[in-house]
Amino acid sequence: MTSTVYTPGECDYCGLPLPRPLFRRARSVEADVSTGPRFCCSGCRFAAAVTQEKGEAGEAGWTLAKLGISIFFAMSVMVFTFSLWSFDVYDAPASENERLPLLFASLLRWLGLIFSVPVLLLLGQPLAEEAWAGLRKGVWSSDLLLLTGVVAAFAYSVSSVLRGDGAVYFETACVILVFVTLGRWLAARGRAQSTATLDQLQRLLPEQVRRQHEQSTEEIPLDDVRIGDVLVIRAGERIPVDGEIVSGESSIDEQVFTGESVPVDARPGQHVHAGTLNVTATLCLRATAAPRAGAFGRLLEAVRAARDAQGRYQTTADRFATLFFPIIAVVAAATFIVHGLLRSWTDGGLAALSVVLIACPCALALATPLAVWAALGRAAQRGVLFCSGEAIERLADINAVRFDKTGTLTTGTPQVVSLVIATDSSREQIAARCLLMTAESTHVFSRSIQRFLRADAPSRLATADVETIAGSGLLWQPDDATDETIRLGSWSWLQAEGVSADDAMTTAWRAAEQAAHSVVAIAWDNRVQAIFEIAEETRRGALDALATLRSRGLDIAMLTGDHPARAARLSQELGLPAFAALTPEGKASELTRLRRSGSRVAMVGDGINDAPALAAADVGIALGCGTDITRDSADVCLLGDDLTTLPWAIELARETVQVIRGNLAWAFGYNAIGVCVAAAGWLHPSVAAVLMVVSSVAVIARSIRLGQCDTVNELSTQSSKDACGAIGTPRPPTDNAVTEDDITAAVSTIAANRDRNEVLAC
Repeated sequence: MTSTVYTPGECDYCGLPLPRPLFRRARSVEADVSTGPRFCCSGCRFAAAVTQEKGEAGEAGWTLAKLGISIFFAMSVMVFTFSLWSFDVYDAPASENERLPLLFASLLRWLGLIFSVPVLLLLGQPLAEEAWAGLRKGVWSSDLLLLTGVVAAFAYSVSSVLRGDGAVYFETACVILVFVTLGRWLAARGRAQSTATLDQLQRLLPEQVRRQHEQSTEEIPLDDVRIGDVLVIRAGERIPVDGEIVSGESSIDEQVFTGESVPVDARPGQHVHAGTLNVTATLCLRATAAPRAGAFGRLLEAVRAARDAQGRYQTTADRFATLFFPIIAVVAAATFIVHGLLRSWTDGGLAALSVVLIACPCALALATPLAVWAALGRAAQRGVLFCSGEAIERLADINAVRFDKTGTLTTGTPQVVSLVIATDSSREQIAARCLLMTAESTHVFSRSIQRFLRADAPSRLATADVETIAGSGLLWQPDDATDETIRLGSWSWLQAEGVSADDAMTTAWRAAEQAAHSVVAIAWDNRVQAIFEIAEETRRGALDALATLRSRGLDIAMLTGDHPARAARLSQELGLPAFAALTPEGKASELTRLRRSGSRVAMVGDGINDAPALAAADVGIALGCGTDITRDSADVCLLGDDLTTLPWAIELARETVQVIRGNLAWAFGYNAIGVCVAAAGWLHPSVAAVLMVVSSVAVIARSIRLGQCDTVNELSTQSSKDACGAIGTPRPPTDNAVTEDDITAAVSTIAANRDRNEVLAC
């Protein structure tokens, strides 16, 4: 067969990458597809058989029962062994008339053989299958070492029984198999739990959807949806694919992407994402992306890619694991020979078996990936996506953070902060004319005025022939007053047109200029009638996030290309240094300078205009990635627009690295000390098997805690509420949050009529 470069696949139970072969070139994963499911260890093979969902319940129950039966037989073997040990304490009778105790001892040895065979067959099979599968791929795994030790102990004991002389170690082989199986099973369940977030995300999509077919609907599998199909989405159901609303109006909960608990309005023509929740009314949706594609598909792919990427800690552990088998094999062989020559070959075999058991690399193999996967799942629930495990490690090491201004510290959307009206004008008159003139304008200032005056809008607006003056403003001459010209635009344009302003208007303009705010004025009768003061709104949570970062001892500052006056105003408001009038290249140069001075810096931007700066930083963090999960220049994506997730993510990264370091220190220390003790002959194989389980459970417990909200220091009361939320589960209700009771009430209200209305709505 042609040899190809090995590409590691994933375990079909826990999802961890499969072990790499000892040699660089070996059979590829594609070559093993026909062999059926692939597992990273015997524990996953056993756990998959126990928890299988596609087989009959009786078969799954029998698989679980095998462990219970094996434990019963192993305990029986131990009872027989304890009885045999009594013959070592008391001298055996030598008289011909007292042969009965010796016959009883022989019976116990045969019973030990008979009762240990079921354990070997039931629990040794997964171990043998995994060891053989590894050998076929060129992987010399710990399963092979364990199997060798168990078979050696069992074979020596069988030989002793048949010869009628010599020690038996059936209880050792049985205890090893039972505890190894339990330990591997616990490890497999722990790995599966650390990957549950991806499964939880995938379960957000419904398995069946309703597709409109002429004047009726038909229920089809999600995978049968094609681009262009019109789907009917009832209230309380999740959007199955990315699409455009054809008809119906509702509220959409986009918490899975933005982290916001307040639903947004959805109307015909609006684009919605798969995985979001339709809250209040039936919608008809035209699919614009294939199932499990679009923004939701990219989110899943981002989490999956991050799981497979390795950081420096995982790389270190993998390099050691590559040398693990030959090192332990040499130590075990040397232990066997030395103890065999100095004491007895039986003692040498037991000592070598103890070396193999105590050095089982389960804890080392789990130390890094389990912690990283638990952290990735926890972060995804909070709306934070890491591109890799290495990104977590680098984020934990940063000591400086730089922020972009527009779109990061501010919302990037201008807002009217004040309206100053001349004494002889009225708000109603100003509102009517401004709303009419800006109705068709797409300028950001026009939109901000529209939002500010929305409450003053009349029920119906007349159309107006408004002229757009590029770079200046809007000009309108009403039909009922041809000699009157109304201007809405910049102060400088009005002054150039000879428009006058009284002292109140001039004072308001100067105050706005001093505050570095933009000014839009409306004028008629050759006089300024009102001034709109417009400024960017500071992003929600910015002050809290900056205060938290500052309390953590991080060096923070703002890098912006905006005007120095506006940067200075925001700098004073937020209390952080500002570097203004920087080009994208200038931001990247400033970050490079910081890194050369020894700082480890993270750059936070909107992920679009700040690509050079994000790439130049040690860690690039893109804010507001809900509509575009993949950011090529970013190492971390914050799906929502809440900046408080940034210090939360940094704290999570730091705790993850602490757990990884603790796990590795435990795994290396445990193996080093354990191997030395076992090689000295001071450790019985049964005790070594128990210690191996304890070591693995300790690593699992430390890592799994990362996925729980009480392990990371919460940064504020609101952060604590948000951090305890999980995708697919309700968050603690806030003032504006939509709770499950609200959704249930809304669904109940429309349930009686939805079957009749869902077709008519389309």
